[in-house]
Amino acid sequence: MKERFHGIDLHKKYATIMVRDLEGNEIQYIARCKNFKEYVDSLNEKDAVIIESISNAFYWADQIEKQGASCVIINPFKFKIIKESWVKTDKRDAANLSLALWMSEMRHEFKLPTVYKPPVEIRELRKLFSQYQLITEQVRQYKNSIQAIFVEHGIALTKKQTYQLFKADGDISILDESNLTDASRQCIITSLSLLWTLSEQKENMKQKIIEMGSLFEKEITLCISIKGVTPFLALAFMADVGEINRFKNVRGFNAYMGVVPSVKSSGGKTKMGHITRQSRKLARTLFTQPIYHIANSSDFMLEFYDGVKTRRGAGRSRIAVIRKVFNIMRRMILNDELYRGMDEQNYQKKLNEFNKINHKAA
Repeated sequence: MKERFHGIDLHKKYATIMVRDLEGNEIQYIARCKNFKEYVDSLNEKDAVIIESISNAFYWADQIEKQGASCVIINPFKFKIIKESWVKTDKRDAANLSLALWMSEMRHEFKLPTVYKPPVEIRELRKLFSQYQLITEQVRQYKNSIQAIFVEHGIALTKKQTYQLFKADGDISILDESNLTDASRQCIITSLSLLWTLSEQKENMKQKIIEMGSLFEKEITLCISIKGVTPFLALAFMADVGEINRFKNVRGFNAYMGVVPSVKSSGGKTKMGHITRQSRKLARTLFTQPIYHIANSSDFMLEFYDGVKTRRGAGRSRIAVIRKVFNIMRRMILNDELYRGMDEQNYQKKLNEFNKINHKAA
């Protein structure tokens, strides 16, 4: 049984801590705990801890649980006691956290808006994807910047010219053929150099992500049986989902993956809005690229896509197909079965390529 309830407001260089006893009374307050590791080492199985979801929350939760104590990570945006506090101070935040934890554990009067703590391998995979997305955004910015300079000089690059220019160590002869100012030329050359470097690093990062597929071999082997789903996309799906059996129903799964519209109901009227932004978006974003291949993965999927497109438009049909394929992948993994509309030749090709990468990584 827990005897002490620790509300911890974490900061980069210190932590503010409030501790309560079994009666809910404040028994200890530390305004600036600078040696937080030493404090964590002093915890044991009689302690319950609550912290906010910040960049290092998962790390400290692991360390706290190693001491035998329990640790809850909460979503600060949904934690109304802190969010709606009139006077927001470190002490008040720590006190509110410890009070909420005590009420939840001892009186069961407060439902904490907890944050899912994924396994270490999922966190590592998410870290790689986060870096990959960052590099992708920087690549996009440099490409837009270069094309904007050409547009300023009345030059509209063709697709072929763009491809030749942007590929690694690309053909820059167009710079000599164009009437560019010295400043514009220098800006383009500098941007191209950075772009080529980033593109190389992006491919390296993608390769590293795929090499992590050895940890999710079963899931990848099943998911790539769908046409258009590569090992890279399957890993993006697993990075977002984490442990797939933690979802009690499809509704919660879809909401978490961000593939259901928001609903506003008032006065007996219900209005369907856009997809919610407070959800995972990595897989949803990446799966929009091969959407037409996925739609053509089977007669059933193509009929579904065309039907939604006719009724609701192209944008909604893409989200509908992504939601459908996410649900299919979830069921395939839970039931340990391949896609029913599988193209055997396409599947074997992807499987051989994945096994080859796995063999090299090993």
